[in-house]
Amino acid sequence: MGILIGSGIVLVCFTAGWLIIRRPLREVVEEVHFEQARVLFRQQREWLEARFVTVIGQLDLAAGKRWESADWDDEVLWARDRSTRRLQALVGVHFDGPYNPLHQPGHSTAVFEFHHGRWRVEGRRLDLTRPEQAVGRDQPFEAVADTSRARRLIP
Repeated sequence: MGILIGSGIVLVCFTAGWLIIRRPLREVVEEVHFEQARVLFRQQREWLEARFVTVIGQLDLAAGKRWESADWDDEVLWARDRSTRRLQALVGVHFDGPYNPLHQPGHSTAVFEFHHGRWRVEGRRLDLTRPEQAVGRDQPFEAVADTSRARRLIP
């Protein structure tokens, strides 16, 4: 009887310990994962943007022409997909010129996904949405803080 009670206590303590450390442990793992993904994205950005335009062109020729003439923002908004928890790089894009319907300035957000250690390009985009509009409450993405700059600024 004493062994059964002792085993129950150990099991309860183990479960309580796991529930306490699970979130901080996940955050540390996600932070390391984020740093690796961020470095890879910066190294591969030109290729990823070119691949994105190619994929869009394969899906829709007119959209491909429009995206070929797009101006890409320098800033990247890092986010996580709320449903999959996968890291996303959201990049704003601006359209001008003859391939823009009604010849009005337009914008969109290109979505790049980090999965299994590499950036994936599927041509996923959020039309008429800026990156900062895609994150927040009731949005598909939640922002991920880029703490690498903050660490460099702290002496």
